[in-house]
Amino acid sequence: MQRFKYSLDKSSKKYVCPNCNKKTFVYYVDTETGNYLTDNYGRCDREHNCGYHKAPPKGKKAYLIPFLSLSDISNKACKLIDLNGVISIIPKSQILERRAKSCYITEWYLKTSTINYLSNEIKYFNTGNVSIINEAKTIRQPEPVKPSFHSLELLNEMYFENSISDNLTEFLKAVFSPDEVANATLNYCLTGTNYCWNNATVFWQIDDKEKIRGAKIMLYDEHTGKRIKEPYNHINWLHKAIKEPEFNLNQCLFGLHLMNEDYQKDIAIVESEKTAIIMSIILPDFIWLATGSKSNFKLDLLKPLKNRNCFAFPDKGEFEKWNETAKELNKDGYKIAVSNLIEQTDFNNGFDLADYYLL
Repeated sequence: MQRFKYSLDKSSKKYVCPNCNKKTFVYYVDTETGNYLTDNYGRCDREHNCGYHKAPPKGKKAYLIPFLSLSDISNKACKLIDLNGVISIIPKSQILERRAKSCYITEWYLKTSTINYLSNEIKYFNTGNVSIINEAKTIRQPEPVKPSFHSLELLNEMYFENSISDNLTEFLKAVFSPDEVANATLNYCLTGTNYCWNNATVFWQIDDKEKIRGAKIMLYDEHTGKRIKEPYNHINWLHKAIKEPEFNLNQCLFGLHLMNEDYQKDIAIVESEKTAIIMSIILPDFIWLATGSKSNFKLDLLKPLKNRNCFAFPDKGEFEKWNETAKELNKDGYKIAVSNLIEQTDFNNGFDLADYYLL
């Protein structure tokens, strides 16, 4: 009977699918250790709408062959007498595991032999390490999930027709002049909303083709300008707030639409959307973009910047990771310099460029 080293998790746990971003993903589990496999090995439960399925690597396929005897006849070959008395000369390289009265022989060799094997137990061997897995078959390659977009009408409605004040803008008005704040909020299409929380801020992710990829909702303290993190982190997405369950979020850098307005300006990249807005007021000679999270400083989001001079300003504690990413991208023609300005300060981890200028 065939044994399985890897199987899909049989618990009710679900994770975010790497393909459609829905919480419908089931990981493969190593049945010997109980640990999840890495590298997105698993299957999305949205079989028709997504269909993502990545099975663990199989390696060399081999069948268990019982024998009467197995003896060496040279440094490179063995003589095998199977249960039917049939004698076979087998290269040692094709015998992947020996037992007392049986051995595993590669399918490649068995196909050219007279040994009966098709109903026997199967193993897969990977680079010298045994992997016994189920032959999970993907019926079809999943089609790329098309990103969803918010309409310009929705943005116009929230910005002009049903304008709501937000706490972050009120904080900015206490720090900068009214004209500076008005210009910055217009450039970044900053809007307020009462979705999720009263006077929250909407950060619209508009790409370089003027498509609205998403809209992140966050709540700030009007007096300090800090995010509200207690009793929980106040972050949500507009497509969830307006109940669009089939919205396929495919993020871009916050402020990306601005890169087309001036091809002479260098690009500056920070993590926080708030910091990008503040720095656009303090240092307007750059076009300021934000990743939205420390993990979003990656190829998928940075692709549109390949031909531009870029300067990245990671939060305290993230310099090494961002710098390594930039080094890899620069090998492929990107021009990204990562500043260690904040890393050299006495700030706690998480402090950023806006803190440096405003404190």
